[in-house]
Amino acid sequence: MEQKSEKPIVAIVGRPNVGKSTFFNRLIGKRQSIESEIPGTTRDRIYVNTSWCGKGFSLIDTAGMFNDSDDNSFALLTQESVEVAISQSDIIIFIIDVQEIIAADRQIAKHLRQSKNKVFLVANKADNQDREIADREIFSLGFDQPHFISAISGRGVADFLDDLTALFPKKASSIITDSDTIDVALIGRPNVGKSTLLNSLVDEKKSIVSSRPGTTRDTTDAEIKYKNRTIKFIDTAGIRRRGKIDFGIEKFAIIRAKKAIEQSEVVIILIDATEGITNQDAHIIGFAKELGKSIIIAVNKFDLLAEESDENIEDKMAAILGKMQNDLAFLPYSPVIFISAKEKENLNVLFRKIVEVHKERFINIESDLIKKIIFKATEKNPQIPKIVDFYQERANPIVFKLVCRNKKDFHFSHLRYLENTIRDTFPFVGTPIFIDLIDKKMPK
Repeated sequence: MEQKSEKPIVAIVGRPNVGKSTFFNRLIGKRQSIESEIPGTTRDRIYVNTSWCGKGFSLIDTAGMFNDSDDNSFALLTQESVEVAISQSDIIIFIIDVQEIIAADRQIAKHLRQSKNKVFLVANKADNQDREIADREIFSLGFDQPHFISAISGRGVADFLDDLTALFPKKASSIITDSDTIDVALIGRPNVGKSTLLNSLVDEKKSIVSSRPGTTRDTTDAEIKYKNRTIKFIDTAGIRRRGKIDFGIEKFAIIRAKKAIEQSEVVIILIDATEGITNQDAHIIGFAKELGKSIIIAVNKFDLLAEESDENIEDKMAAILGKMQNDLAFLPYSPVIFISAKEKENLNVLFRKIVEVHKERFINIESDLIKKIIFKATEKNPQIPKIVDFYQERANPIVFKLVCRNKKDFHFSHLRYLENTIRDTFPFVGTPIFIDLIDKKMPK
């Protein structure tokens, strides 16, 4: 059976100038969000992993959601932003200014009360005990006893974190073992065809096991039977831009994508053939690689290439592939598949590749064999520093341990050479390889 560890996602919500970014920085222990007295300073969502007393969680700073000064736009912005925060998080921290409760606080509280999420009401700027007054206005927001804190000084923050993390699962395992189910994250920018692809994949197989709405109105997961395997697709399509609030809502699409990647074993990044790779695509792909996920690049809408000019479509595909290999030089091992989600072309190829790259994640190389491969490679390349031992520590993801006399002797190019050497025998198609360096103390 498969075991997973999912870190709870905690979103910080509140109107401008109540100290959300200061509180965020206090929790993660560094000044990552911009702190300012000017409402709306933070325009990007900040999303980091942090922990308290050994309990990990992902923290979202939503400070930039409420920076529209126009009253009419503010109402819409608040509603949309809170809804997105609710949909993307497990727990919400609702921050207010203990010195003043205004209409915007009540508006946010109204939306939060309608959710099923656990909401912690945190009254910030309670710099001393005299300010810890839970008056009628605070209770009128409709939540439990507030937590009084000072984000600047740290007063009351530790006690709050104890209460927050008490809700987390007692035990969790980050080890994923092979099973009949393959979890696949379907990632890509808006309008590249993610929903069309998911619908076509379901229709193609005619054997959908379940299709259930996700926690947001825009997300759907689907389980499909394919050759005695169950493939669960996590579709991250959905969060669309809407006028002035695009800077706030659009950013949550990246958060949703990252959460889907964390839940998955295989990631399909969907690229528009007519547009190619963008910086945002490369960022998401890099994130998936860092987490050790198997990656497939699906170039969608390749059927449109023939309509754009009289150039041979094979030549166009070759040109796209060449540019992609240049743009994603850090990912030479990932397969690239040209598909048409709309016309349902090459979908069976995509299914086969999903099963293939998933299988590669669970390869274990015998110690004697991997040592033979590595030491033979070092004989051919005298620039490689002395290796004392080399072995595979684990699969899923693939991790090797390199024991040496001094880690500082190893350059990135040395590790890349060793990785390429391993892949010459064991390609690990679509799957990252990690080589960890270990210093061995030599006797004097």
